[in-house]
Amino acid sequence: MMRAIFGGTFDPIHNGHIETASALINELNISTLSLMPSAIPPHRPQPGASASHRLEMVKLACSHHPAFEAEDWELKQDRPSYTANTLSEFNNRFPDDSLLFVMGMDSLMSLHRWHQWQQLSDYAHLVVMPRPGVDFNVENERLKDFISTHLTHVKGDLEHQKSGLLYIAKTPMVDVSATELRERLQHREHDLPLPDTIYDYIRQHQLYL
Repeated sequence: MMRAIFGGTFDPIHNGHIETASALINELNISTLSLMPSAIPPHRPQPGASASHRLEMVKLACSHHPAFEAEDWELKQDRPSYTANTLSEFNNRFPDDSLLFVMGMDSLMSLHRWHQWQQLSDYAHLVVMPRPGVDFNVENERLKDFISTHLTHVKGDLEHQKSGLLYIAKTPMVDVSATELRERLQHREHDLPLPDTIYDYIRQHQLYL
């Protein structure tokens, strides 16, 4: 089966995450997509909401697609959330599945700065979702070589091979800025790109104020 991991701070998880993940499930016929909050993201500022609150919001988001599941593995690790370690764990946990690691185009463009980045394809396929304002324009030569070696334009290849490929998805580009969203929450704005259940949870627990 096709099993995907979609990681992020999810601070908070919002319509941009949910809509693109749902579209990806439909595009690639994914059986399970794990929404996995990171505990200590090594490449960005630390989250504003606690790990437990971010996980609860992800659980609420899982009602939006039957293939969604909340995954707390990284939150249980007392160390930075290095993707190579996570994918190695899931590769061992699900030896019979084709594993997909889902990232945004912005993450692909900086992949050469990640810990053990060239080993990621040993454990999973890399599936890249387009991002507004981010072109598929690779400047780093090592990253350019990596992409050209692993890139496929045939989505069926992901099912026939357990790992090792890179695929650019055709998911919609939903322009939601988490930073702007947190600022709007701080000002108690309404009509935000959030499911009602998550908006209500944020207000109930007085997050981002």
